Amino acid sequence: MDQEDHHNTKMSAEDSSDTTGSTTSDTSPSTRDILSDIHSLLNDEELTDIHLIPESTDGDDENETITEVPAIKAILAARSPVFRRCLYGDFRETQPNSNNDDDVLEVKLDYSGRVLQLLVEFCFTDKLASLTDSNAKNNITLERKVRLLTQLNGAAHYFDIPKLEQDIQTHLNVMMTQHPSLACAILDEASKVPSGEELGLLAMERIHDLPKAALLLWNHNHQQSHGYNSSIASTINNAANNAYTGFGWGERGGVIALNASLLEQVIFDEQSSASELTKFLCLQRWVEGCRHVVSTDDFELPRKMDDSAGDDDEEDDAILSSRTPKMKHLHSEKADISAPPPPAYKDDALSDGQHEQRLIIARHLAEKIDLSLIPASDLSSTITESNLISTHDLYQAYRLQALNAERSKSTVFVEGAGLEEVNGTYIQGGVHEGTPMYNKEGVWRGREEVFRIFLCTFSNGNRSWSLSIVPKGKAPGKTTD
Repeated sequence: MDQEDHHNTKMSAEDSSDTTGSTTSDTSPSTRDILSDIHSLLNDEELTDIHLIPESTDGDDENETITEVPAIKAILAARSPVFRRCLYGDFRETQPNSNNDDDVLEVKLDYSGRVLQLLVEFCFTDKLASLTDSNAKNNITLERKVRLLTQLNGAAHYFDIPKLEQDIQTHLNVMMTQHPSLACAILDEASKVPSGEELGLLAMERIHDLPKAALLLWNHNHQQSHGYNSSIASTINNAANNAYTGFGWGERGGVIALNASLLEQVIFDEQSSASELTKFLCLQRWVEGCRHVVSTDDFELPRKMDDSAGDDDEEDDAILSSRTPKMKHLHSEKADISAPPPPAYKDDALSDGQHEQRLIIARHLAEKIDLSLIPASDLSSTITESNLISTHDLYQAYRLQALNAERSKSTVFVEGAGLEEVNGTYIQGGVHEGTPMYNKEGVWRGREEVFRIFLCTFSNGNRSWSLSIVPKGKAPGKTTD
């Protein structure tokens, strides 16, 4: 090759690099370095010698089907020891395409096209600018972004690219800090990935710390700045409704992002600081808005006893509620969240059949909630209207609350009084002049009376605690005492 041919060849290579869609094609030759040169090879059709073929569509855009991802074998091998063995060793997943005249190798991988695109992008550029940069043009939601990153983390682990794993975990931590509700989507996605345990633990830790924010999209900062005039239940429900319709704070992730097999594990985790009301609202929200296809077949369901006896088919179909899911706790040393992948999302999330399945599961899990710890005002409204609690259970909750209220009343013990009848224990009951009164039943001059201790204001303005018998139907602190 003479000098003129060499010059023409060099110019041709530079021209072709400008038409490959590279983000560094406008870099002047004087400022180019090895990183920008390698970056410029991304999606270079002339140098492509391998196509990664996705065998999964999970994570791909519904309006975009990615059938192949071009790359260069040497760069993949340089970034990943697994790719090196795959491409330059005897690896069964690599099979050349016999119909390809350009002798481009095709490798089928069990990842979506979008995950493979991001994997190749990182191998060439050492970053994920197309997904994580604030200036990147993408219209995906934050929830879909964290799901993609969680899937990509699984691929990074498989192909032994630790820097990519570290970068993803750092980015997801930042996103969970800004939007705690994304932790649910990360946990849900991590449960499908064989190597997702570490991300699952990070997500669970976030849910433990901020259960209302993570599960019900409760905005603590907003509530602090606007006060707590409305009830907790109504405020959380309003926040969750805004989120579900795509408006308002959070608008992504939350309990509705969890598949059925994770529901009990997350809501009733022993390390969680969630109140009983928060747990109940989580079940209610999940029934109304879960976007997974669920089935009670994933749970051990007890059979209802049939008093009519004789109809085996009816007895077999008499399913009550679910039992404990066959899942291990994430905080266990032997935790395993790589169980069989749960079903995919379903658009008609509130269809009658699916709603009934979710209702059966939620009704059973609601039995684990201590209703006596939920305020009576919420029992009479939110809980009663939910259709998750039976009338009998509600009655028992009210009964327990009444008993607990009776037991928790403060008492005053009087001893050494000049009159033996007034000695004894007085139990709080009623209010006088904004101060609690204390009462004791006893006998005075052969008649059953109620002895009462109360704070009394005298005509001269002085206030003092008094003990007297207040005539029935009369206010305390009068001359009739």
